[in-house]
Amino acid sequence: MAESQKKYELFDANQLAADEFFQQWVLNPSREATLFWEQFLKTNPEKQTSIEEARRLIEVLHFQLPALAETKVIALKKRLENSIGQPLFVSETPILPLRQSFFNRTRWMAAAAVILMLGTIFFWQYSNRPTEYTTSFGQTRQVMLPDGSVVNLNANSSISFAQNFSEQPVREVWLKGEAFFSVKHTANHAKFRVHAEGLDVDVLGTEFNVSDRRNTTKVVLQSGKVQIKSAKQSAILQPGEMVEFSHSTQQLAQRKVPVERYSSWKEKVWLLDGEAMSEVAQRIEDSFGVEVVFENPSLANEKISGTIPTGSLEEVNEILSDLLKANCVLTNHKLIIK
Repeated sequence: MAESQKKYELFDANQLAADEFFQQWVLNPSREATLFWEQFLKTNPEKQTSIEEARRLIEVLHFQLPALAETKVIALKKRLENSIGQPLFVSETPILPLRQSFFNRTRWMAAAAVILMLGTIFFWQYSNRPTEYTTSFGQTRQVMLPDGSVVNLNANSSISFAQNFSEQPVREVWLKGEAFFSVKHTANHAKFRVHAEGLDVDVLGTEFNVSDRRNTTKVVLQSGKVQIKSAKQSAILQPGEMVEFSHSTQQLAQRKVPVERYSSWKEKVWLLDGEAMSEVAQRIEDSFGVEVVFENPSLANEKISGTIPTGSLEEVNEILSDLLKANCVLTNHKLIIK
């Protein structure tokens, strides 16, 4: 627990108010979260004022959470302080004469009106903001959609969808990168649509992989049936088939493929069967964010087969060295093969 608390030691009130874990504790406190923050205060008693101010900020601004980032917290707080002519929160509240108290109450009534007005603006601005999930290099992630469908995100990828996703006549998801979809069939037969670059994938209930990288979108169907649409063409996929769409030519190409080779990344392995090393290099760059350099250009044309664990770049490097019978060196965000 001490290690988890460490990141909060340098947080000010604004940063705390923008933190999702802190927000959840203030608005829906759990026993575990309460113990966490009690222990944090025991270890960092000087943070008492920041925590109290952050708590009060959240209570004022909770209608905008969790979309309210730190910069928005600071901006809104400043506008409120300008409107009432004094700091929004003070550590000590002096006893004021009757006349001064009256004017102070008047200021706070004005502040309440400003809060209501700004709250309405922020509500309309953020209520339709899409929900987004992303992965960084070397990371995979499983996402449960509101309708019960499951999306496995590959590294360096993202999906987004509307907050009222399940209420739409067509359940729409926007993809960048690569993901494997397990789509749940709904009682009202609502379509499920994946938007990739220049291509839409329409399904009812099925499992398929979509890769949208390097000016090419690939859709591989594991089960069910999907319809692929571009601006000029369309295709119906059967299980075990792949459609490849070129962003530059706007053409679709359809063929049979071994499905497991295109979805094995979910299990953190790549299954290779006579794949050119240049193509494997592209996978490494897309998944781990490093540049692959061939000191011996002929190695780029080598065909390799085997199973490569992808839990870490170091694992990939070790197996590649064995498969290629070459010296593979990791240095300065580069994988040098020689």
